[in-house]
Amino acid sequence: MFISDHSIEVQLMLFSTFTLDKTMLFYKGGEFISNQHWQHKRMFHKGDYEVIICVKGPIYLEIDQQYVKLHAHDVLVIPPFTPFGGFRESNDPVDFYWFHFFSQFKEKIFTSTPAAFIEQVQSAATKQQQIALPLQFTLENDQQILILVHQMLSINNSLSYIDERDYLTSTLLIYLFKAFVSQNQPDERSKINYIKEWIRANISATLTVAEISDHVHLNPDYLTRLFKKYTGMTTLQYLNHLKIEVASLLLIRTEMSIKQIAAAAYFTDPKIFTHKFKATTGLSPTDYRQSYRLVHQNNPHIDPQIPIPKRIEDMLDYIPENGNLPDKNFHQ
Repeated sequence: MFISDHSIEVQLMLFSTFTLDKTMLFYKGGEFISNQHWQHKRMFHKGDYEVIICVKGPIYLEIDQQYVKLHAHDVLVIPPFTPFGGFRESNDPVDFYWFHFFSQFKEKIFTSTPAAFIEQVQSAATKQQQIALPLQFTLENDQQILILVHQMLSINNSLSYIDERDYLTSTLLIYLFKAFVSQNQPDERSKINYIKEWIRANISATLTVAEISDHVHLNPDYLTRLFKKYTGMTTLQYLNHLKIEVASLLLIRTEMSIKQIAAAAYFTDPKIFTHKFKATTGLSPTDYRQSYRLVHQNNPHIDPQIPIPKRIEDMLDYIPENGNLPDKNFHQ
């Protein structure tokens, strides 16, 4: 069953496999924003998966006769052939990213605990490239995920024979998988996760590696080796990575000036910020903002029903049409 509210700890979770021997096939997606009373309309997934990443909530959904309440940082995976819709209005502003895609394989739904799932992942010996995601979970840090999904949805595909969004959808699922595994691993990984969260909570323009190691009572060299082992970055590189991550998110989600973003991303000098941002991303802050602004946005007055693209129909044996669920088939 789905988890109804992430404030209630439920160990047993539903997972869905995703087979990556071939890319996922991106179908449609966007960002939904509502500043008024809103309730999700009744829908039915016919062959496609949907992933919802909540930015602002709560969002009240009934999915296959189970009640779900989504908060900020929550991720929801809705499998194919699933009836769903809102069971009550959201009175507060709502904001979430959503995207639909098809798998080119028959996937499986299974039940497990996070610990048993991770143990299975670590001991898996299969030639098939396969990951799995819980149908609902909370991201401890969603900044990198939000940047990636925004970039994916900004792409205006110009090639008829290849769609970058297929590959980015697969990449995004891998990032979500790695995030879930990382935040549920014990021992040294837990220590690193704690340190990463402490850095996020205490980041400033003057925070140094020495201050971090003092707080966590670790030798700076050992701390750097630990970071390199689990993140692929040194402590200083991770610190700079966080600043660029904050700046990237502000560039695509706000109208703040470059000077304001530099200060908000913990840089003391806008020129240093621009130099480091371009060195990291390959784009100036202004070019980055312009490159990733074109995201389809919908609201309570826009219905994003989109026919299944022919390229997807041609690649799969059978995909039923996506559309609204008739009232008589929906659980009241």
